[in-house]
Amino acid sequence: MADELVAAIILPSRDGENSGGSGGTIFDDNGANLGFTVYQRDHASTIPVAVAAIENYGRVYRLLRANVPVTLELNIETRFAGDREHGFNTVAEIPGTDPKLKDELVMVGGHLDSWASATGATDNGAGTVVAMEVMRVLNTLHVKPRRTIRIALWTGEEQGLLGSRGYAAQHFGTIPRSSDPDQLRLPEFARKVTGPIQVKPEQALVSGYFNVDNGSGRLRGIYLQENGAVEAIFRQWMEPLKDVGMTAISLNNTGGTDHLSFDAMGIPGFQFVQDPLDYDSRTHHSNMDTYERLQPDDLVQAAFVEAVFVYNTAMRDKMLPRKAFPHPELEQQLREPLKNVMPGTEAPSE
Repeated sequence: MADELVAAIILPSRDGENSGGSGGTIFDDNGANLGFTVYQRDHASTIPVAVAAIENYGRVYRLLRANVPVTLELNIETRFAGDREHGFNTVAEIPGTDPKLKDELVMVGGHLDSWASATGATDNGAGTVVAMEVMRVLNTLHVKPRRTIRIALWTGEEQGLLGSRGYAAQHFGTIPRSSDPDQLRLPEFARKVTGPIQVKPEQALVSGYFNVDNGSGRLRGIYLQENGAVEAIFRQWMEPLKDVGMTAISLNNTGGTDHLSFDAMGIPGFQFVQDPLDYDSRTHHSNMDTYERLQPDDLVQAAFVEAVFVYNTAMRDKMLPRKAFPHPELEQQLREPLKNVMPGTEAPSE
């Protein structure tokens, strides 16, 4: 496009499977910038890109189809704040009291960053305030947990789980990655795996991590992240929560947020099932993700439910059971033969 002297690119507002939106909603997602890592100087788009509300985009489209000349004026200013900007996770804890279990951890969190188009109220201010409320409730009740309860509010989730990945690398373990020149051009998480996970001692001390990152809706259940061994435990915990709507248990692996950084290290990490409300259709990565989209009563319910899971994990005699330890290097090797017969089956990022 640069060779063809394209002056600018106008894209219609959309978010994943959602097409358009209405009423001036603009989904300004990373895919609109013609690349996932355009926030990096070396991957910056060489052509100005703008996202237009579907109503405005549609009008221009119809005029052009009717051979009516259209003139657009753009004023797009961008800058890079720095190549190595620091990101910070916010971490606090309630110390454990059991002499035998106090060094073990239960973690709860959400991501404190937001996307570009609004204030990030539902993504993920909601999950952040829910996690903070969990800690406030437990402190108000003067709970003396057997295990240490730690809250972490992550930075850089929107750019690739950078905050939680960095924390996991510091505390739990690392995945060896290729340093070949062609691989170094890729984001770290997308590089080829060259060996098994190198585990650190703290990895064995985390019983579980709980995360809320699907908007402002009430919690209706929990994803087991393919860890079937915890189903009976969670069903018992959910029995007294049925009257607040907690009934669903899904074995599914649900993606896209910070619990994956724990799961990748073999630590039980969980995301809750939520009422979708207008998260996918209106607020997710859009200019409508503002305070007014939050539902106070739903957030209270979510904090109550998450507090129960955190408390029970901290108090039970045993740690939560773990599924089979991940071996990303073996998964990659299994996919290699498929490339010869099924092009496009390269290993996805975690």
